[in-house]
Amino acid sequence: MTDSTTHRAREAPGPERLVLLACPAVTGELAEGATEGVDCRVLEAHLHVKPESLKVALREAVAELDQPGVTIVLGYGLCSNAVLGLKTEHATLVVPRVDDCIAMLLGSNEAFSREAEKERGSYYLAKAYLDECSTVVSEHEAMVLKYGQERAERMMRLVLKHYKRVVLVDTGRYDLEPLRERVSAVARMYELEVEEVEGTTRILDGLVADEWGDDFVVAPPRHELTLRDFRPELFARTSGDTGARAQAEGADREAEPT
Repeated sequence: MTDSTTHRAREAPGPERLVLLACPAVTGELAEGATEGVDCRVLEAHLHVKPESLKVALREAVAELDQPGVTIVLGYGLCSNAVLGLKTEHATLVVPRVDDCIAMLLGSNEAFSREAEKERGSYYLAKAYLDECSTVVSEHEAMVLKYGQERAERMMRLVLKHYKRVVLVDTGRYDLEPLRERVSAVARMYELEVEEVEGTTRILDGLVADEWGDDFVVAPPRHELTLRDFRPELFARTSGDTGARAQAEGADREAEPT
């Protein structure tokens, strides 16, 4: 069920134990040594492709770790609502208050929205994404090996027909030069612009540093995660704005586990 790459239990005094449950595309952006003394559990990156599979994997992983004195921190955002419905009986659950991992690496949902406004047809990448996940770059390379250059290009043009640019998120953790060359080679082939934007690991670092402020949902035992936890502004409308409020509440109910 879990692809555990590291199991290092925190040895701090007292019963508290911190467990990081995350996607490898997220853990790959952590600073070296940041998880020293933290029990790290990594779920397979391909689960993002099927949100329902990710939801199931998260429930199973959380249930396995749900013990008194444990704090489970998730290296996931809403991620297509995969975290909604999660609940513990004994452990505390901590989740970044962001829509997805790209918003996490940009610093907030607002930062992602500002970036998306520049060009809706954007494909976002970071170093760990390139290393760990199936991306436009790895898909192109795999198709060339399987089908040859000409057929691979025809197929990829269909996949990328709505995209205009590739955005490389620079979190400041790596030398991007090797990535620039690899990404640019593929982007030129499909007439995509390449743009670099400044990212941040502030939220990610806060996860494993026990610094859980307004950027995080801290759910005590028996609290079920709902959309209200992540997007409280949708539920704080005036009484006259019944349409928007009803829509938000409907989305919250649809996200509830069956």
